[in-house]
Amino acid sequence: MQPTTMVCSHVLPSPDPLVDRISKQLGELPAGPIPPRSPADGPCIWRVPPAIRDHESEAYEPRLVSIGPFHRGKQCLLPMEQVKISYLRDLLGRSHDNRLDQYVRAVRLCEQRAREQYSQPFDFNRDEFVEMMVIDGCFVIEYFIKRAFKQTAETTLLSGNRWGFAHLRRDLMLLENQVPFFVLVKLFELSRIPFTGSRKEPLDLVELSLRFLDVKLPMEEQPPAHQVLHLLHLYHLCLDPRRVEEERSYSFGRLLLYPLETAASFASLIFFGLLYLVLIRKWPFVTPKKDSSVPRTINCAAELVEAGIQFKKKGSYKDKVSSFLKLSFVDGTLEIPFLKVEESTSSKLRNLIALEQCCPHVGDYCTSYAIFVDNVINTESDIAILRSSDIIESKLGSDAEVADMFNKLCKGTHIKYDGHANASLFKAVKEYSDFAHHRWRAALVHKYFSTPLTAVTLVAVCVLLLLSATQTYFTVFPKS
Repeated sequence: MQPTTMVCSHVLPSPDPLVDRISKQLGELPAGPIPPRSPADGPCIWRVPPAIRDHESEAYEPRLVSIGPFHRGKQCLLPMEQVKISYLRDLLGRSHDNRLDQYVRAVRLCEQRAREQYSQPFDFNRDEFVEMMVIDGCFVIEYFIKRAFKQTAETTLLSGNRWGFAHLRRDLMLLENQVPFFVLVKLFELSRIPFTGSRKEPLDLVELSLRFLDVKLPMEEQPPAHQVLHLLHLYHLCLDPRRVEEERSYSFGRLLLYPLETAASFASLIFFGLLYLVLIRKWPFVTPKKDSSVPRTINCAAELVEAGIQFKKKGSYKDKVSSFLKLSFVDGTLEIPFLKVEESTSSKLRNLIALEQCCPHVGDYCTSYAIFVDNVINTESDIAILRSSDIIESKLGSDAEVADMFNKLCKGTHIKYDGHANASLFKAVKEYSDFAHHRWRAALVHKYFSTPLTAVTLVAVCVLLLLSATQTYFTVFPKS
């Protein structure tokens, strides 16, 4: 006998309606144990969980346009519905081969698959759902085309204000405001887009999407369409720091100098240790024992500077893939790519993090980056350090406001600290900042070498002390 039948056989008719309702749910279960489902096979367009949403709910809400079912029908977004219909008309008007009946037929065939991409059911019947997918999908495609052909100079007046690129890009990068990418692919494949110029190959949907996202990737490095879940996921794929190659080369001459550099480092350890003891008048502490585990936190920027770590803006290399998530730490220098902080930055980062929290199989490098900046930035003084290194450019106002934004990014999120994307960097930074030699040197530089005058004075005093010691030696031990 199947397990479901066994369960139901123990449920007797009852006058209690609640018992009957639960019994009905038991009877609807498939026979046998429910097979495990791969996370990659589950939905990819989610309602952001309350634990994350509650900290800044407006970051996940569209302001201009509704795409997909989650925000459809909201009063503030209704003016854009007429614009979407007009964009569908424009797409159909690009060629006689573009036919509405073909769009509808194609979406009908993949309707169930499209429904399964959403994390919760909704009350749209079949025709309503297909209509929404066709209109929203064609609107997105036509807007990409208009952007590529520079046909978006004039925009519709909505509620007394003109909507523009910045408003729309923000809304199309929300996790809750997506259509499955395979729906866009099917609609695009049925559309003929005439173009002029020297281009020979037809327009490509991924290429048009990357133009919209302002992501520059060589054709051979662009993600294939079948791997893309939706537009936000495409942007997430392009930000993967593993795609970025480090431009570090070690010449033969550098290898020959390695023994000398090691000897110089050892001499520096002894010199700064003695200087620290003489000037700071504290006994140099012993280097702590190395811990094999990955630290959950690292110090803020101000404390890392005191530990001898330098901050540097990571350069972008010509014709190379770049990502603002690509961090590196080499020889006491923490290299961080440039990030422009704007009004939409919080929403962009939050939705990328929400995607990783809801779909763990896509990776955790945005969440890992957010944890890093949350650690490095505590107060406005940390922002000032990063700004002075040309790492951050803010358009939000005060440094305290920027620091507050970064400190709230990770509220309600979860990550595996032993193996997240920047785990090795956390460990390297922690070991370097805990090493006594680096702290001695940083303390001496901060106190005695902070200005040219104090540095020259200290050097002069050291020379005088050396001459006095030499004179005393020859006075006590004159030459025979």
